[in-house]
Amino acid sequence: MKVRVGKWLRTAASAPAGRAARRAIASQATGPATPNRLAAARTAYRFGCVYTGLYCLTSPQVYLALRGGGMGRLQEAADAWAKLWAIRPVRDWMSVRVLGKEPGDRFEGGDDAHAWAGQLCWLAGAAAATPLWSVLDRHRTGGATPDKWLRLAARFCLAGQMFSYGAAKAVPLQFQLPPSKLVEPLGALSPMSLLWAQTGSSTPYQMVLGCAEIASGLLLVVPRTASLGALLSAAEMAQVLLLNMTFDVPVKVHSFQLLLLSLLLLAPHAPRLAEAALTERPLPAAALTDLFRSRRANRIATALQAGAGLWLLGAQLRNDWTFWKNHGGGREKPELYGVWDVTDFRVDGEQRPPVTTDGRRWRRLVVDTADAAAVQHMDDSLDPCMAAFDMNARSLSLVKMADPAWQVTFAFERPADDRLILEGKADGSHLRLHLRRRPPETFPLVSRGFHWMQDNSSLR
Repeated sequence: MKVRVGKWLRTAASAPAGRAARRAIASQATGPATPNRLAAARTAYRFGCVYTGLYCLTSPQVYLALRGGGMGRLQEAADAWAKLWAIRPVRDWMSVRVLGKEPGDRFEGGDDAHAWAGQLCWLAGAAAATPLWSVLDRHRTGGATPDKWLRLAARFCLAGQMFSYGAAKAVPLQFQLPPSKLVEPLGALSPMSLLWAQTGSSTPYQMVLGCAEIASGLLLVVPRTASLGALLSAAEMAQVLLLNMTFDVPVKVHSFQLLLLSLLLLAPHAPRLAEAALTERPLPAAALTDLFRSRRANRIATALQAGAGLWLLGAQLRNDWTFWKNHGGGREKPELYGVWDVTDFRVDGEQRPPVTTDGRRWRRLVVDTADAAAVQHMDDSLDPCMAAFDMNARSLSLVKMADPAWQVTFAFERPADDRLILEGKADGSHLRLHLRRRPPETFPLVSRGFHWMQDNSSLR
């Protein structure tokens, strides 16, 4: 009995020391939280909040997504929203005086001078507002209620973007692989076109990407899972930013802003995550983020947030589905859809042999949609065209997008399902073409499909 009591006393005496040692190890692993470090972290957090807040307030993309997406009048309203802000004159001044670019009438999207001038404005605004925020916040003794409402707004701004981009992939709408891409030489593709063709060639892959973005948006709108949603969106936006940087996709500014917004939502949890990653201690519980003191009020607020998120997602999916059915991959294919190889090309009755140096002869006619086609020349270059089909009059009209003055209307005949004869006048000459449809199965990108087991010889 004496032995057991002695052993218990020694254990009890050593327990505080052991806990103290473990706390010291954890403190060394995560680093001491000195006042200077805490002040710098708070200042950086406030700077990021003001910077991204200005971006969200003046961004047509964010405004449009928070209205459920859409085109037409909704898109015009989003552009008008950006023009209403007092920052517009300052942005125009930055564009002219600092960047040397004339401001445009509207934001065209991408990384143009309008977007980069906005970056300078947001940085200047954040640099001016952050010290003021610190002074006003110095004597605050209550809870972080304003911060909670700011985080709520940030969560929905980010969730709206996740729904917008996720729905465009899940439908699928964002990435397409028209027939003209099947015959365009790989070396003629821009890095962005290559990325779009690669992703568009696999519909399941594109849809999984979209579902992942939608999942992060759904997690963001629920308070209890918002941190997990921010973590998932940060991982997704880091991947998107990497692709935009390495494939020169002109949405670098926007993807960076969404990554920064995700990291700002994670910032208050950084010490907890670091402690869990660098020590063997379990992840500490997160501080309560309830908006109100009443449990009932918080339940109502949670239900409203979840309902608003579901409405945003439903509206975005509905808009994208409608656009996909009317203008995207779900649109009915025209009768002449596909790749047509030119087997005989005659100019004013004279046959033109398939010589690669002949700049006038056509190699292929590719019909992508009911209003888009492309003429491929003998050097494999493509001329995108606007197309108009009149099946009753059996005519096809083409207008080059690069040269709208070039227009031609062909009368066509269909001797067989895979045969086509075009006859019309272009460039002051009478053209007569015989074409043969090339089945999609002849393209390995289309016909290869999926295999669990395959021969190494078939991998090309």
